[in-house]
Amino acid sequence: MASPDPDARPAAAALAAPAAAPLAAFSSLLVTRRFGAAKSMLPSLLTPSLLAVPFADLAATSLPRAAPQHAVAAFHDMLFRAYADAGAAGRTAEAADLTVSRLGRLDPRSLTSSLISLRRAGHLPAAAEILNKALASYPESVTPLSASVVVDGFCKAGRMDDARRLLDEMPSRGVRLNACCYNPLLDTYTRQKNDGRVAEVLNEMENAGVEPTVGTYTILVSGLSKAGDIRNVESVFDEMKRKNVAGDVYFYSAVINAYCRAGNVRRASEVFDECVANDIEPNERTYGALINGFCKIGQIKAAEMLLTDMQLRGVGHNQIVFNTMIDGYCRHGMMDKALQIRGVMEKMGIELDVYTYNTLACGLCRVNRMEEAKKLLHVMAEKGVAPNYVSCTTLISIHSKEGDMVEARRLFRDMEGKGSRPSAVTYNVMIDGYIKNGSIREAERFKKEMDKKGLVPDIYTYAALVHGHCVNGKVDVAMRLFEEMKSRGTKPNVVAYTALISGLAKEGRSEEAFQLYDDMLGAGLTPDDALYSVLVGSLHTDNRKDILT
Repeated sequence: MASPDPDARPAAAALAAPAAAPLAAFSSLLVTRRFGAAKSMLPSLLTPSLLAVPFADLAATSLPRAAPQHAVAAFHDMLFRAYADAGAAGRTAEAADLTVSRLGRLDPRSLTSSLISLRRAGHLPAAAEILNKALASYPESVTPLSASVVVDGFCKAGRMDDARRLLDEMPSRGVRLNACCYNPLLDTYTRQKNDGRVAEVLNEMENAGVEPTVGTYTILVSGLSKAGDIRNVESVFDEMKRKNVAGDVYFYSAVINAYCRAGNVRRASEVFDECVANDIEPNERTYGALINGFCKIGQIKAAEMLLTDMQLRGVGHNQIVFNTMIDGYCRHGMMDKALQIRGVMEKMGIELDVYTYNTLACGLCRVNRMEEAKKLLHVMAEKGVAPNYVSCTTLISIHSKEGDMVEARRLFRDMEGKGSRPSAVTYNVMIDGYIKNGSIREAERFKKEMDKKGLVPDIYTYAALVHGHCVNGKVDVAMRLFEEMKSRGTKPNVVAYTALISGLAKEGRSEEAFQLYDDMLGAGLTPDDALYSVLVGSLHTDNRKDILT
């Protein structure tokens, strides 16, 4: 290996001098202990030319030779942080090494701050390398919080083994773990619905004497809520109170959301009141969860009162809360109110997203205001909001209901070109449209296309086709589809049974029709009176002459 050039360091320093000149004023501020002014100045000084200079050369040319220790310490610490804030991973590592070399340690707060900045800039490997070096060489600079930054990064990146290894190493380096270190693991495992791993981590925390924090309980409640396990949500809530862990707005919001998901809006309201009584100010997420709960059970007035309460408390109305109200109004056919909210959003400068437009368009379709729905979706496109498969399916549905299958088909074929793949629902709309417009062959073609693309026909696909074939007098074809549906594990619904029973009855095949009727009752489905009348009528047209004798 070639020996280092003895002239290389002086030459590098000479090149660094012009680039480092702007740091002279910064260094002077540090000498005179004007740290706040120096910190404010530094980000503007980190130009590409300055970042190109190795940190050792920068320090050598920027600091006065007789600089006091406090200035040297501040220079190294602030540059270490600034490099990380700028996303300069290599320079951050250099600054960390030189800082330890000169000062013997890293400031724990600076280490944590720099790790956070590197993660935000997408430099998780660099953050992990700096932390590992710190653990190996100067573990007193590592805190549970700084370690949790990298643990969380590993978990978010799906590197669970690396997260575990880091946690296992920390106690041997003298770093005491706390809940901040375990919470990222719990969050990941609850999202994965890996109950075994969640229990494992909780046991490990208990054995290590690590007390759960409000963040731990919030993660557990959120996971249990998604799993629909409201009983254990209550258990977690009770345990937290028993351990005198104070809740925060995020915890209360999670509990309120859990009860609303479970349909227990009354209990959610009680938790909301408890939150306010504990002097915890609800935020837009807290209100949003409860508003959504009231909207789902049809208590629109209560939701409106909460919206007013938000305003009185100075909690800003955001897109999510407004979308929730729009959805509530649309579910209950209150389209004028929903459109008023749209107007309020536009006046407030809150952008309408694809969800807002889709919800409004679907609501308008439900109350048969097709032209308004169509116009709204065109306005969405004009405003640059990219349609998704729901938007496209809604527009296709409008045209098919209007009998314009040519336009419906054109829109369907255009979907993939616009980045929205047709879903099973989209295919069902086309199939239903063709059947209602008297083209059962086209409907069958779309069903075959579904199969080729790996989309599984559902009950709505089969019900539409069974109905279509029965209307066209092809009852045997309908019977084959009915059996295919059952063989694929799809349970027939009232529409499928009714269509097939009616088809059999009209052909005078009363024995088969009555057998299917019994099957329908056995499946727990309730037929209407009209179907029974059709069955009775079939007795008089049965092809078997001895049916009434």
